[in-house]
Amino acid sequence: MYFMFHPSRFWWTLWAAGALSAASAAGPDSSAIQARAALAHLPLRFESNQGQWPPAVRFRARTGAYSVSLTNRGASLALAGGGAVEISLRGANSSPTIEPLQPQVLRTNYLIGPRQNWHTGVANYSRVEYRGVYPGIDVAWYGNGRQLEYDFVLAPGGDPNAIRMEFRGADHVRVTRGGDLEVDAGGTTVVQKLPSIFQDGRVVKGGYRMLAHNVVGVRLGSYDRSRQLVIDPILAYATYVGLDANLQIAAARLDAQGRLYITGSTNNADMGYIDGGYSNTIVGLIDTFIEIIDTTGSLTGNQFGLMYLTYIGGSNNDIPTAMQVDSQGDVYVTGTTTSTNFPTVGNAVAAATATAVQGFLFEINPAIYGGNSLVYSTYVGGTDGNTTPNAVDLDAAGNIYVFGTTAADDFPVTASAYQGVRWGTADMFLAEINPGATSPLYATYLGGELQDDGRAMVVTPGGLVYFAGTTHSTLFPLAGNAYQGTLSGNGQIDNYDLIVGIIDPTKNTTDSLVYCTYLGGSDNEELRGMTLDAKGNVVLTGYTLSTDFPITSDAAQSAYGGNGDVFVTVVNPKASGSQFLVYSTYLGGSDGEVGYAVAADSKGFLYVTGYTLSADFPVQNAPQPLWGGLVDVFVTKLKPGAAGAAGLPASTYLGGGTVNQGTSLAVSPDGSTVYTVGYTAGEFPTTDNAQQHDFGGSGKNGFIAILTQ
Repeated sequence: MYFMFHPSRFWWTLWAAGALSAASAAGPDSSAIQARAALAHLPLRFESNQGQWPPAVRFRARTGAYSVSLTNRGASLALAGGGAVEISLRGANSSPTIEPLQPQVLRTNYLIGPRQNWHTGVANYSRVEYRGVYPGIDVAWYGNGRQLEYDFVLAPGGDPNAIRMEFRGADHVRVTRGGDLEVDAGGTTVVQKLPSIFQDGRVVKGGYRMLAHNVVGVRLGSYDRSRQLVIDPILAYATYVGLDANLQIAAARLDAQGRLYITGSTNNADMGYIDGGYSNTIVGLIDTFIEIIDTTGSLTGNQFGLMYLTYIGGSNNDIPTAMQVDSQGDVYVTGTTTSTNFPTVGNAVAAATATAVQGFLFEINPAIYGGNSLVYSTYVGGTDGNTTPNAVDLDAAGNIYVFGTTAADDFPVTASAYQGVRWGTADMFLAEINPGATSPLYATYLGGELQDDGRAMVVTPGGLVYFAGTTHSTLFPLAGNAYQGTLSGNGQIDNYDLIVGIIDPTKNTTDSLVYCTYLGGSDNEELRGMTLDAKGNVVLTGYTLSTDFPITSDAAQSAYGGNGDVFVTVVNPKASGSQFLVYSTYLGGSDGEVGYAVAADSKGFLYVTGYTLSADFPVQNAPQPLWGGLVDVFVTKLKPGAAGAAGLPASTYLGGGTVNQGTSLAVSPDGSTVYTVGYTAGEFPTTDNAQQHDFGGSGKNGFIAILTQ
């Protein structure tokens, strides 16, 4: 157990007097300017000292506004305006153990002067930790985009009164009325925001206190020194999306470069302008949009800057439901359309019809300029019944998989299909599509005698298709050693259970359904989201009305809250018997909630978002610990293997006195950043750095919220 005191980030306001001198006629070399600009916008990183700097410097990091040198005594900041501030820890260990963490692929070369003075292959790190600066107290330095942050981490017995930060070289240091710490030096003002501190969901009062001239300590209210005390995850960025549009965001993806991809639907092309998109205007009543955001600032020079924006659709309603992004940055979107002129490119596997709602599937390459960026597009479905794709994914060969629900009798199935005809009022469907082919590689119905809803799908690296959905059918086809062999509910006519299964599209007919099982309690369950965890297990979320939904002993919440709870469940379809259920928990208060999306990080933590109606939804270390009053977004982090409160490291509301719904989320691999998207009817919290601070005032706006930990 430990206590983490997080003095938040540095915010820089640069004030300088003087005049700009005229440039010479020749001007500076443009390539050098561009190179320096590109370097200035890379995420903050710590370079190790391999002889390129004085020996007292252990690590150094740079931004456009300052550089920071880490020494044994603390940190020294050199400001762009010429000022300098050293953050020295009074009375601290003069020789702490200094450990660089999270090495980056990037290396730095210093080719200055004679070759013998060159330094090449200098290692870069994302985090540097000082061990034992005071007894039981460590310090961690790290970057958040271009911002410098640091934490004091207190082990049991660590005394927060020992912390004394001396700001040497500062002209003036003060604590503001709002509790922020302002440091003036050389015409620059450094602002450290007031920290928020929580323990088991309870706010612990605390902040900065002046101890002497330019010397600052910390003060804490009462807390249980035998239990963990941590700073809350920071709401680093939150913005509306949509201005005057009626706009909803449906899905989000994050790539390795920190680009956030979002897709949704809008009735107004007011989101901005990017030269080179497929289309800068909407064509129909409601069109699909794709937006790419630079979350780090390393690609555009503007953190959270807009990199790409396009609209796509026909003359009617075109609404996306799911999105995937490949390793090259191509974007794959599926959804529903009532447009008979939805743009198609390449070998369409289905034709337009005016008699039913159809699916669409398209691929856009944002690196290609204008209309040529739509490299593939097709309808998905039949002509005599509605089709709703709900999931899209890719295999290693570049084949595209679409999964969802259809009521069409003429859905284009293949000869190898597990099920060649529709059985119930609506069946699940799976289609594997190669953009170079005129018909699916594999396509099948899957369902029982009543209504079945295909909701989520993931394609494994080995080409197996893991799928999940909801069924009303008592005769849904099962395969393998099913965990639950019958629809639960004691024969209730309105009962719905989950379905979890595996299809191998390389096999034919009945052999292609490798595994399938029911999963549920005695009342209704519906699936909304699915992902795979770091071990390849299936992670499910949605809602349950069952007081006896299968729950494991390490559940964060073992009892049903009431009126519909979120479930977060991890299963291993390749395991048999009790080994199938790896982890399962309720999540909710007394008035109902639904989980819409779930994600996992490389460390085994799970993340879920959706909406809640409950004033007593479980919160922990929350940026917004109180219910907004109507329908709020929730974002929750879970720790499988730890029961009760220990299994709920963080959970927060987001919203106000309107309808707010989280629809999708993406998580950085290490779990340090959670990106949540959805839509709101207003009163959603925004941050100072928001691209759009105010609600557009027309129906619904999208939102993007970024939480850092």
